[in-house]
This record gives sequence, structure tokens and C-alpha cells, in this order.
Amino acid sequence: MFNSARIIGGMTGIIIGLIVAVFVFRYVHRNKKLYTEYDEMQKLIRGEGYKYAFYTVLILEAVLCVLTMGMELPAEPYVVHFFVIFVGVTVQASYCIWKGAYIGQNTNLPRYIILMAVISVLNIAGAFMAWKSGELIVDGKFQSPMVNLLCGLMFAVIGIVGLVRKAADREEEA
Repeated sequence: MFNSARIIGGMTGIIIGLIVAVFVFRYVHRNKKLYTEYDEMQKLIRGEGYKYAFYTVLILEAVLCVLTMGMELPAEPYVVHFFVIFVGVTVQASYCIWKGAYIGQNTNLPRYIILMAVISVLNIAGAFMAWKSGELIVDGKFQSPMVNLLCGLMFAVIGIVGLVRKAADREEEA
């Protein structure tokens, strides 16, 4: 059965999250616009990144279809699907960072880095608190706080790729 309080809580969280996202997007852009501006080359590279992310998600979902036919996964289904989404986002972001098409023309980079670090730390902290209280794994299955951990790790990996790219750029200049 569906827990209506949980569904209403989830929907409320999504709505509040979307409202906060509008303000965050305006904060990280120099011109206070809601959207990020990219030049033509960045748009082409980002298109390739989306293509690689799409095929990654497609392959992972196909593997999950096969796996779930014969076995039970050690996580709730929505956790597994969020994992697939986060892998796709990481593939797209990492590809674009490496090709120099991740940061838009109107993005305030220091604010953006701070925002990503805060999101990563808050998500990992939430998962840690759930782990300490015994809510991360229940009956041998990862529960919803695992999504927080995966999200925090996704932002951390994207940040690490950015740092590696920055170090590689410095080495090329030297």
C-alpha cells in the first residue's frame, strides 16, 4: 500500500526544491538569469556529453532489467534507479568538464564551486546521520538515505574531475 503522508511529503519536498533551485540558479549566474549561456562550441560538446550519458543510462537500465529477473537487489528499487540517473549525470558532467564545456559564459565559478561543495557535504552528512541511526540499511536493503549518499558522491566526483582538469590545464601551460 502507498503511504499518503510519505507521498505528500515527497511532493512537497520536490516543490520546495524547485523553488530553491530557481534562486540558486540566479545566484550562481553573473547576470542573474535563470539559465546558463553557452557558446556554439560548448553547445556541441554538451550535446555529445548528453549522448554518452543517454547511452550509459540505457545500458545500465538494460542490465538492471536482466538482473531483476533472476535476483533481488540489495536496495529499494528507487535507490537503484537514482543510482543509474546519478551515473548518467556524472558521465555527462565529467565529459563536459574534460572538454571545457561545463561552465557557462555567465557562471560565477567561485559561487558555483561553493554551491557544489555545500550540496555534496550536506547530502553525505544526511546519509551519515541515517547510517548512525540505523536507517541507511533496513532488512539488508539500502533505503532512501542512500540516495543522499549517492548524490553527495556524484557532486564529489564531479568536483574531483574539475580539479584534475584544472591541474592538467596548469601542467599544459607550464
